[in-house]
Amino acid sequence: MSDGHPGPGSGTLRGYAEAVSAAALWGSSGIFSVYLFRMGVTPQDVALLRPALGLVLLLVAVAASRPGSLRISRRGLLVLFVGGGVAVGIFQVGYQLSVDAVGVPSTVALLYVAPAIVVALSGPLLGEWPTPVRIGLAVVAVVGVWLSVLGAHAVKTTFGTVGIGWGLGAAASYAAYVLLGRYAAPRWGSMATVVYSTAGACVLLAVSLPFTPAPVTLPGSGAAWGLLGLFALLTITVAQFIFFDALRFVDAGRAAVSATAEPLVAALLATVLLHQGLDPLGWLGLALVVVGVAGVGLTIPGSTRPSGRI
Repeated sequence: MSDGHPGPGSGTLRGYAEAVSAAALWGSSGIFSVYLFRMGVTPQDVALLRPALGLVLLLVAVAASRPGSLRISRRGLLVLFVGGGVAVGIFQVGYQLSVDAVGVPSTVALLYVAPAIVVALSGPLLGEWPTPVRIGLAVVAVVGVWLSVLGAHAVKTTFGTVGIGWGLGAAASYAAYVLLGRYAAPRWGSMATVVYSTAGACVLLAVSLPFTPAPVTLPGSGAAWGLLGLFALLTITVAQFIFFDALRFVDAGRAAVSATAEPLVAALLATVLLHQGLDPLGWLGLALVVVGVAGVGLTIPGSTRPSGRI
């Protein structure tokens, strides 16, 4: 895949499609986490081993196809390894611990404060000032996420202090790596962005997680390892790469709003696999998510490269 920049129309359409595709893959995260927790794998284990396995798979892909894509400047390496590593690492821990503390619905609701953060900060940080239409679509999508969460059958949505803290931490770190990815991917390439950010997160997690109250342990069965490997492949190796690649072509606000397709997929998977359906309020919420994401896709004209002040 080339790191060149096609024209605004084709490039932006490609980026939008990649962002929505990444969100669809991330929509499986809650399902994977629930099943792994049931198999005795702790949130701390998932937070460390998922990106570690994803990094190994990324390095295999790079070695096989694009080894030269990891050659970047020292400044780029520092920005991605430290800045990207901190953002991705905090997200991994925050998401898993929030799911464990308050469940998937509450975590998803808290996580999707992130698009509002991105839309608010992309102007002063990246020079990508949102239009009133984009702001309105972001509000529609985020409201839709919350309604779909509140309208889930057989799931009690609980916002405890611990869950709120971890969920908002995940939202803030998610917003941070969207903004950083928008700055970094056009400059150093999507492959370098995802590899060095994931590597930095793995180092941070390896150093910090052993000091948490629950020690990190390896999964005790082949089935758990297999499920964890598939989790890493879909949501780290593939999803992270195509999302960072999307950020080469679309602005941070559009990418963040596009990613609200994630709870749409999560709700459908929960209905099929966990028998956690939606009441009419929930389906109304999903309809609003679709309207918000589709509306963002229709506002295609725009710059393919950020002005960048980060």
